[in-house]
Amino acid sequence: MFDRFSNHAKKTLSQSRLCALDLRHDYIAPEHLLLGLLQVEGCTAVRVLEQMQVDCDALRRRVLTEVGHGNEAVTASQLPFTPTAKRVLETTLAVASQLVHNYIGTEHLLLALCAGGADSDIAAKALAATGLDSAGVRATVVELLAAAPPPAQNTLARRLLLISNSTMHGGGYLEHCAAEIRDFLGTKKRVLFVPYALANHEEYTARARTAFAAIGHEVTGAHEHKSPAAAVATADAIFVGGGNTFRLLKALYDKHMVQLMQQRAFAGVPYIGSSAGTNVATLSIRTTNDMPIVMPPSFTALQLVPFQINPHYLDPEPGSRHMGETREERLRQFHEEHHTPVLGLREGCMLRVEGDRMELRGTTRARLFLRGTPAKEYSPPCDLSFLLAEKKS
Repeated sequence: MFDRFSNHAKKTLSQSRLCALDLRHDYIAPEHLLLGLLQVEGCTAVRVLEQMQVDCDALRRRVLTEVGHGNEAVTASQLPFTPTAKRVLETTLAVASQLVHNYIGTEHLLLALCAGGADSDIAAKALAATGLDSAGVRATVVELLAAAPPPAQNTLARRLLLISNSTMHGGGYLEHCAAEIRDFLGTKKRVLFVPYALANHEEYTARARTAFAAIGHEVTGAHEHKSPAAAVATADAIFVGGGNTFRLLKALYDKHMVQLMQQRAFAGVPYIGSSAGTNVATLSIRTTNDMPIVMPPSFTALQLVPFQINPHYLDPEPGSRHMGETREERLRQFHEEHHTPVLGLREGCMLRVEGDRMELRGTTRARLFLRGTPAKEYSPPCDLSFLLAEKKS
């Protein structure tokens, strides 16, 4: 785990040990971790505290008053972590995974220290006494990091098949895209199915298993594994089915699958998404059609492509007397707040991504929305690789 620590996080651990020695303690507890963190000037955690108007010097004095000094000098070269400190360090890993970060930084350590609450250890109590809570710290961390560009991914190995819908009118499940799936997967015969967009995982997996068996592929459900995240780490290919996008993304965060799925996809493991599974392959789920029946910890998705998708894109019916918003109006509202391109995929439409090349496939057209310009239509087959070079915003 420690090999994933940022330089500032490693320095925090070093400073924590020095703080423990100065206080004549022969162990490292959460209070030492907090004191060590406060010594690392300019780190993300300290910037978060400053942005939340926490007096770091006063916080340090509060901790020192609570913890006190030991009676004898400590000469041990290695100081053990207390069980509570070990739990804090383990929590940093979960926090980093939830935020889709492939490193552990001081911000994750701060969130882990806050997780104990006001009735926990000295560090958690001191942080709570300043008025901090986990939700507020988390929101500030996300806001602060959003201003910095995410680390670049190697996109050359990326292989994606992003399908608008799993069922066409008059056809069976995945019937309209079966040939595309078979060609896309090639010799990758074992597919991990992620069924979390629907409530009945067993029934959903059985349906996917039947459809994939018809084209020569074997399916196991992520829920059938003791550790869904470990199943992602060993999968030959991944298929994420449709349903409710909010429920799907929440499950991916809860089961610590987001970062692993992202890493595996960029490493070349074939990723197939349909509907909600296509939504979560993009930058965020802000352009889904679904209702927020549950709340994920973040709208940030897998970020396998640098633009937004609106699956099941629907044109207004000519002559309709319906006076509610059209799909296009809702996407225009998205562009009142964001610059990111949005590709509306009508049912029957799909995208195939091979490295830095993307082709529109299927039987229907796609509609591209850019902020401040008229929407543009694209008919398959056509090259849409230019969208992979778009900047995130």
